[in-house]
Amino acid sequence: MSGGSAGAAIAGLGMTSLGKVYGATPRALAARAVRLAAADAGIRVGELDGLLVCPGITGGLDLSLADALGLRDLALLSVVNSFGASAVMAVQVAAQAVASGAARHVACVFADTPLREGAPAGSAFGSHAGPGPAAGPPERRGLAGLAAGYGFRSVTVHYALAARRHMAAFGTTSEQLGAIAVAQRQWAAGNPLAQFRDPITIEDHQRSRWIAEPLRLLDCSLVSNGAVAVIVTTAARAAAGPRPPVHVWGWGQGHPGHRMSRGSEFGLVTGAVQAGKAAMAMAGVSPAEVTMCQLYDCYTFTVLVTLEDYGLCAKGEGGTFAASGALAPGGSLPVNTGGGQLSGYYMWGFTPLSEAVIQARGDGGERQSPATDVILVSGNGGILAHHGTLILSPHPPGRRAGARRAPAGRAAGGPASARPEPARPAGSTPPAGSTPPAGSTPPAGLGGPLGIGVIRSDPRSEPFFAAAARGELLIKRCPACGQWLAPSAAACPGCGDEEPRWTRASGRGTLVTWAVVHARDVGPVALPALVELAEGPWLATGLQLPDDGSHSALRPGLPVVVAFTGLGDGERYPVFCPVGIAR
Repeated sequence: MSGGSAGAAIAGLGMTSLGKVYGATPRALAARAVRLAAADAGIRVGELDGLLVCPGITGGLDLSLADALGLRDLALLSVVNSFGASAVMAVQVAAQAVASGAARHVACVFADTPLREGAPAGSAFGSHAGPGPAAGPPERRGLAGLAAGYGFRSVTVHYALAARRHMAAFGTTSEQLGAIAVAQRQWAAGNPLAQFRDPITIEDHQRSRWIAEPLRLLDCSLVSNGAVAVIVTTAARAAAGPRPPVHVWGWGQGHPGHRMSRGSEFGLVTGAVQAGKAAMAMAGVSPAEVTMCQLYDCYTFTVLVTLEDYGLCAKGEGGTFAASGALAPGGSLPVNTGGGQLSGYYMWGFTPLSEAVIQARGDGGERQSPATDVILVSGNGGILAHHGTLILSPHPPGRRAGARRAPAGRAAGGPASARPEPARPAGSTPPAGSTPPAGSTPPAGLGGPLGIGVIRSDPRSEPFFAAAARGELLIKRCPACGQWLAPSAAACPGCGDEEPRWTRASGRGTLVTWAVVHARDVGPVALPALVELAEGPWLATGLQLPDDGSHSALRPGLPVVVAFTGLGDGERYPVFCPVGIAR
């Protein structure tokens, strides 16, 4: 096993206090973490000649960090931002730099302070709240405002749409997602840095409130303030340092660029397929030889689909694999041994990276696992849009002590492709006559205008809303190649034409996936959905149901037709009504 990155290793790890840590800026926390990492590596801060800065959502962390650290004559200085995949990308760049001789010691650092004292943790990443009882309907503007009205108000909603699609295609259950949360809480019990250490059960998971069905509170990561940094150098320099080196055997990236149109694998297959193959090929290992995983876990579903796409279990069998206990202490594949971001701390991709370093060094204390020969680390950014993979080990490339581990549910060799979704029911495209009359208003059930709010047009969206007032659905179409596009499209991704034209669509389609957004102490407040129009593109829209209980009858492939509604003196806008669901 040669390993394409034989010259690089992680020599230092620095972690500030994590969690409910207030009063410091991201830049101050980042500087503190870099200094801790340099000391851990046995070098002075002034010996750093590379700095890769990975900012979070708060801002205030940029190239000026080099000045705050007093660094001079740097050979490498850059901001790396692939969201949750940034840690992997930064280590890759640093490893390439030190292996090529372009730099000697490169610090990679992340810091963020999204938590605000006294504010709910969830407010840092969007809100699911509906209008308050006395506040009146909200006022929203343009297509972005309409999307928020439909329920697209947080990242969680988008992951709920992905999870729902996987559940429908493969039979994955909420209880199986709960098994991931339970296993990671078991690991967190041995991590003194973990924010949540008290044990939970599947019953606790099932009792936790809905955030956006099918995701519950215990399916979602926590929110933390803090900073983490690592020092990447050559394996030889790392071996001469005070701490055991963590060797970088391989890396890979995958950016699937899912097009939201007919044939998309969104929610079924992720960039882990491409990134995992590249990293394992560079390291010279197979899925069967991976002994431990530190996976990006913004949601339980992210862990499940990542395991499948790495080939660590068969496609569609991630739920069964998790429910078997394989990921928990004592299981066949230790996963997120510090509790991950579900129970440990939320430092984006630096959460799995830091735990991999801790485990590879044998510093895990009560949670230390012996299965550290081949550690797979993942990062995930955006809505399953960016993926990075590292293969790390306490051993130099070509040397390891572990036996092969049989991957669950499939033969060794690599990730399986997604199975096709279940066939749509016959007659799934509704006839034109089933479309409500132009200008009709659907019943005021879940997803109705009171929740969506008063919509105002802006110059960009004026043709869309003017057509809605006439009872017509407009989307975009490329005049050059004829491709149908979403209303928000500014250019054609197929041929590059920059002037797609508003064109009337049929208003008929089928349901791809949906979420039920809940507000605390209120219940369901919105029904965001992805609908595949008869013309091909997917539309991010809202469903209108006759009553709040009707969402239990929804299924992928259900025919839907457009109707138009509005509130007060606001614009009229489209919603989609499932065919065959009666009051």
